[in-house]
Amino acid sequence: MTGPDRPLRLVPAAGPVDVAGPPRAALLAAVDAAVGVLTGGLSRWAALPPRWRGVPSGPDTDPATVARAGTDARDLPDPAALAGQADALREAVTLVRRQHIDTAEDLGPLWDTWAGPSADAVQQRVSALARSAHGLVAELGDTADVFEAAAGQVAAAVRDLAAGAAAVRPADPVGGLHPAQVDAMLAAVRTDPSVERPLRTWAADLEERLAVFLAAARRSRTAGREAGARVRERLAAGSASGAAVRRSGPRSP
Repeated sequence: MTGPDRPLRLVPAAGPVDVAGPPRAALLAAVDAAVGVLTGGLSRWAALPPRWRGVPSGPDTDPATVARAGTDARDLPDPAALAGQADALREAVTLVRRQHIDTAEDLGPLWDTWAGPSADAVQQRVSALARSAHGLVAELGDTADVFEAAAGQVAAAVRDLAAGAAAVRPADPVGGLHPAQVDAMLAAVRTDPSVERPLRTWAADLEERLAVFLAAARRSRTAGREAGARVRERLAAGSASGAAVRRSGPRSP
């Protein structure tokens, strides 16, 4: 008669995942401020003579595009929550291993003194439980790895988006002009040639800030969706594998 199955494999500790970044409330506030500056500026930018603009009118100069970027920012997962889920899964692995070891230590002395059909039946059940535990530890560990990677990816996306929002510099008047000044110049476009130069400068500054923000928003949206898709795929695969582990486990008497 042999003893309980081999010890469960160790699951590596959490890796060096960098989840540093602005809190979610601060991120969304910064994005909202950037969206406000850009959408307000674009409504004025559209009134410029086309030849004074540095880029042609299109989807990327539509205030609705900027507003959608702000909405998409709210769909970014919370990297700290993802990292916390990975930690919880690793703690569950530790608990399963500890229970497995405790059971093996409690039953170990029996295998040298207990023989016969009843002992064989008990050992078969213990071995089946060990196989199920091995499968569970593997699933939990693999899932923790996916959550951990997703946390790092989303945290990088959050930092990228925060930098893009900061590049809009909401406290810094675009082109050195306040909105009321821009409005006054737009009203004088047909009568005062001197407004062309400052409005061209204003438009170039707005376009630069807009391009940086939209590029960061697109990258963060893509990264967030990719991370979410991997987590969902892993959870779906884990559910299927967990069902298989349960079917391979011991049957109720």
